[in-house]
Amino acid sequence: MESSQIEALLLSSFPDAKIDLTDLTGTKDHWNCRIITEAFTGLNPVQRHQKVYTALGEHILGDSAPIHALKLATYTPQESA
Repeated sequence: MESSQIEALLLSSFPDAKIDLTDLTGTKDHWNCRIITEAFTGLNPVQRHQKVYTALGEHILGDSAPIHALKLATYTPQESA
């Protein structure tokens, strides 16, 4: 899956997000994702990751999903400053 597709999915759920994606293996199925958004305010790390997984939906949660691994770093704008 292309990084632009992943970014578009995330931005549809987190329109204010700053997103940095890195293909970890060159195969476009193992990603490192740093995402900064106000939507994470007041959420613990598990809740933040759940929101990201929900945003990616079938692209990460299904048996034949194109994203096999996702390393997440989730921040609010205040935490990233």
